[in-house]
Amino acid sequence: MACTEALPLPDSRQKVDELFLFWLSERSTHEILCNELSRVCGLQPGSDEPHVQQHHSPSSIISFPRPGSPVRRSPSPPAHSASRSPSSNVQNKRSVKSPNQMPTKSISLSEVTGDRPGSPKAETAAGSNRVLRRAASESEVPRFYFPNGKPRNEASEKQIREAYKVFQNFPKCEVHYNDFHKVVKALGLPLYWRAALYKSCGGKAKKAISFSMLKKAWVRVTLHCHDESARFIRMLTGVGKNYLTEEDFEVLVQDIVDTHPGLAFLQSAPEFHARYVETVIGRIFYALDRHWTGRITAVELRKSNFLQTLALLEEEPDINQVKDYFSYEHFYVLYCKFWELDSDHDLLIDASDLARHSEHALTSKIIQRMLSGVVSRDKNSVAGKMSYKEFVWFLLSEEDKTTPRSIEYWFRCLDLDGDGALSLYEMDYFYQEVQQRLRELNIDCLSVENTMCQILDMINPKEKDKVTLRDLKGCKLAPIVINTFMNLEKYLEYEQRDPVLAAAAKDEGADASLSDWERYAAQQYDRLLSEEEYAQENFEDENISSDVEVNDKEILSLLR
Repeated sequence: MACTEALPLPDSRQKVDELFLFWLSERSTHEILCNELSRVCGLQPGSDEPHVQQHHSPSSIISFPRPGSPVRRSPSPPAHSASRSPSSNVQNKRSVKSPNQMPTKSISLSEVTGDRPGSPKAETAAGSNRVLRRAASESEVPRFYFPNGKPRNEASEKQIREAYKVFQNFPKCEVHYNDFHKVVKALGLPLYWRAALYKSCGGKAKKAISFSMLKKAWVRVTLHCHDESARFIRMLTGVGKNYLTEEDFEVLVQDIVDTHPGLAFLQSAPEFHARYVETVIGRIFYALDRHWTGRITAVELRKSNFLQTLALLEEEPDINQVKDYFSYEHFYVLYCKFWELDSDHDLLIDASDLARHSEHALTSKIIQRMLSGVVSRDKNSVAGKMSYKEFVWFLLSEEDKTTPRSIEYWFRCLDLDGDGALSLYEMDYFYQEVQQRLRELNIDCLSVENTMCQILDMINPKEKDKVTLRDLKGCKLAPIVINTFMNLEKYLEYEQRDPVLAAAAKDEGADASLSDWERYAAQQYDRLLSEEEYAQENFEDENISSDVEVNDKEILSLLR
């Protein structure tokens, strides 16, 4: 029979110490030990006033003199001896001073257990003392984290009374959706919170809202949510969700389409309502969804300007002046660009359609990466296709590569293995196609080695052989770096530029407060309008000429 050796057993002392530290880290253990230590020290639990002057060793017995009994003083402190008799303890009793005259003295866990200083148990006890002191100090630290906003004193009852006055002006104290903006203003909310508050009250299919429904919803929102971001999320989602999804914004944006004076012309074209709503929601998540989760939390909402922009809609009748999220001109550019590429008009574009963007400026490798799903958040996305929602993110990232979201977008496309860093191999992989197309156009280009050295000098990464997302975001020349690997037209525009003329054009150019996307959208909108006007004029001329030809034929027939 084969001989088998017994497996070595784990060190029992190490396991006991591990279990002891785990037990000691529990909060209930901290409370028990603090109470016991306070009792041993002569302190009442939860009080800092002691009852005795001196703490003896665990073998000593702390006792108080009886009233009227003589008190003997010991000439020297008692020695630490476990064999001391109770009578010796009585001889060494000291008179007890009043609590106000007593100095406090802390006692350590090693003194209670009687361990020698420097022993493993004493070191464990010392660590336990630190844990206990930290637990005691935690109770004194004021609360600093408020996920639903910091509580504030506000006259919510006054707001409810103002809202009640509004309800009294309507029959049966019920307000329909068309008049609900009066209730919103009585509560001190921005006008375009109407859809959110109406949804929070349980309003469906434009039915009337009673005062009791409003009061119940308002108390539910204000009781637990104390700032605008938390209340906005609670109104749109209800209880149980602390984040917003794309579906939550649909009623809000549709209310803007129906009621904003700057979008009144859209009432005659309801087929574009869904596209406008989809564009606005896509732009909201492009700016606010920092973690690519398809959700917007209260923290992300607080860090954005969305609620301020939403309140601005009430004051600005021209919606095109609100550049963020809601501009109709921006929607017009985005949708027309998508419609030009969508050859079969099925609201999906494939690789061949996307290759025609900007006169075949994009490389085939970057198109394959975009259609592979690495930058897609749409659950209903089709493999090898790009939906209109995804196209909104693409065009925003393509025309403005200075934003953090755009850099993240293209970094995901260039990072082939998804390890969070661009290696020299990955950069060489994408640059090879750019180099090949330049040679086909008989344009001199840099070698791969020189290009890589130039890129690394621009970025100056922390590690020489790879570029992280943080390195790319910290580089002011990030748009140039990205265009080098994926956009032939913009790469040539940078390489063949005249530095003097470029600097002069920058000084005399458009408003510096506009972003790259805003400048691009303004130029494309003017171009699309001019093309539309030209097409309309040609169409009218053709109709006039056709009418003249018909009249000539009629005259000839009559003459005959």
